[in-house]
Amino acid sequence: MSVEQDTVGNGAPQRQIAAAGGLLWRNGERGLVEVIAVWRPKVGNWSLPKGKLDPGEHPLTAACREVEEETGIPVIPQMKLCRASYVLPNPAGDVLKYVDYWSMRTEKPDAAFTADEEIGERRWITLAEAREALTRPRDQQVLKAFGALPAVTATVILVAPAEVEQGWDGPDVTRPLSARGQDQAVRVAALASLYQPDRAFSATGRASVQTVEPIAQAVRCRLGGDSAFDTEAHERNPERSSARIRELAGGGGTAIVCAEPEVVSDTVAILADEDGVETADVSTRSGEAWVLSLSGQKLVGVERL
Repeated sequence: MSVEQDTVGNGAPQRQIAAAGGLLWRNGERGLVEVIAVWRPKVGNWSLPKGKLDPGEHPLTAACREVEEETGIPVIPQMKLCRASYVLPNPAGDVLKYVDYWSMRTEKPDAAFTADEEIGERRWITLAEAREALTRPRDQQVLKAFGALPAVTATVILVAPAEVEQGWDGPDVTRPLSARGQDQAVRVAALASLYQPDRAFSATGRASVQTVEPIAQAVRCRLGGDSAFDTEAHERNPERSSARIRELAGGGGTAIVCAEPEVVSDTVAILADEDGVETADVSTRSGEAWVLSLSGQKLVGVERL
């Protein structure tokens, strides 16, 4: 979606502005979870870092970019928390602004910061302090969503193979990606690499390997095969792939997995059903991915990437 979009409605705002941001957290020295807040001199308040999307930019990309730009701290996204929306009064017509927020972690919480006209200061504060200092309703909404969650200790990105070459005479397991599929794999890699996976696994089919290779290369992690994510193995034991996801989550960090499309859909459905996470539609098309957020080995969030 573009940064701004005109809409027509019955008395509703005619212009929409898309933005994205994050709740960046760390374990503080006092043993309490701390979040980063930024001071905006022009409006005179503390808030969570956020900013507008560039034209054609994915909200997750914008969220990571804006948080790093406003805080100086490189971030790793975890789980989408909420969408906050509000109306900006304007003489030419009210504007509806909405902001997508993700929880984020970092490996460099003390990275250098340079104040400017937009952001005068950054500060790590406890959640209790944040609830007092961040007075805007949208920030309170994000804090509430974050506070209601158990700690996310692992992320698994589950990807379906991108579009394959149709005119292929060889065995199906050797069927490669089409030219469009290769483009899909590159686009998925651009988003998945934001999560900085430290492990990568693939079903044994050539298309699955080709789909996840660009991600593994982007973050310089080793790619291994895993037959648990093959269609045949899944048909023999449908719970095997979901059990494997839990095993990967038990090690913490972030893993990227490419599985056959029906395996992806079934795995998401099984995990969500077992752990009581609501998912309206688990159908998965070629090149689509899911972000699975886990606390220990328990699924706590599902997001279509």
